[in-house]
Amino acid sequence: MEHIIEPIRAELTQFEAFFAQTLKADTEPMDSIMRYALETKGKRLRPILVLLGAKMFGEVNELTLRAATFAEMVHTATLIHDDVVDDDDRRRGHASVKARFGNLSAVLAGDYLLAKAMLLLANDTAILNEMLRTTAAMSEGELMQGSVGLSYHDSRCDATQQRLPRCDSPTDQYLDIITRKTAMLMQSCCAAGALSVGATQEQIQQISDFGLNFGILFQLRDDLLDGENTEMAQALLPQYLKQSLKALEVFPPTETLATLRDLTVFCAERTA
Repeated sequence: MEHIIEPIRAELTQFEAFFAQTLKADTEPMDSIMRYALETKGKRLRPILVLLGAKMFGEVNELTLRAATFAEMVHTATLIHDDVVDDDDRRRGHASVKARFGNLSAVLAGDYLLAKAMLLLANDTAILNEMLRTTAAMSEGELMQGSVGLSYHDSRCDATQQRLPRCDSPTDQYLDIITRKTAMLMQSCCAAGALSVGATQEQIQQISDFGLNFGILFQLRDDLLDGENTEMAQALLPQYLKQSLKALEVFPPTETLATLRDLTVFCAERTA
C-alpha cells in the first residue's frame, strides 16, 4: 500500500495536516477523544480516493482536502457509532472509543464528527449533496443488514422473513446492502475529488462508475477476510475486480490511472 500511494505522498501529507487541524475540539474531553481517534487511524482509503479522483482531472486544492476530510470524518463517525451498537471493545488493534471513553462519549463524538464534516462543505452544495446522499444510504445499509441478519446459506427466498420489503435473491440483497453501507461512499469520494477540480459531468460519471465497482470489490474482500458471507463474496469478487478494471479503461494512461489500477488489484488480493 505504501508503494502504491507514493505518487500522491505529498497530497496525502497535506490531507493529514488538514485533517488533524480540523479534528481539534475547543473543549475537553472532546479534544482528547479526537486526538485518540487520530492516533488509531486506518488505511485512509476514502481520502485517497478523493485525492486520486481529483488528480485524474486536475490538481488537489483546498476544496479537495475538505472533501477528503469530510469522507474520513464520516467514516470515522460511523465506526465509532458501530462499536457502540455492536458493543465492540477493539478497533484496529486498539481499545475502541466506546471502550476507552464510554458509550455516551462515543455517541457524542460521532455526532461531533458528523456536524464538523458538514461544516467543511457548507459553501459547496454540489459536493455536500453528493456526500450527504451517501451518508444517508450508509445508515440504510447498516439497518438493512441488521434487519436481514445477513448470513445466507440458501439461494431461495424465505417467505417467513416478514421484515423484508421484497423477496429478492440473497445475492441481490447482499449486493444492495454492501453497496449502501460501503460502496456508495467510495463512489462519492471519487466523484467529490473530480467535482473539486471542475471535471466535466461525463468525467464525474466515469470515475463514479469506477468508485462504485471498487467499493463493492473492497467489501467483498473484507467479508472474505472476516469469514462472512464467504460463498457469495468468493463468487462475486472476480466479477467486480474485472468490472473495476474495465471502468478505468476509458481514461488515458497517466501515473494516477496506474495508481488506481494498482490500488484495485491490491484491494482484491489483500490479506488484512
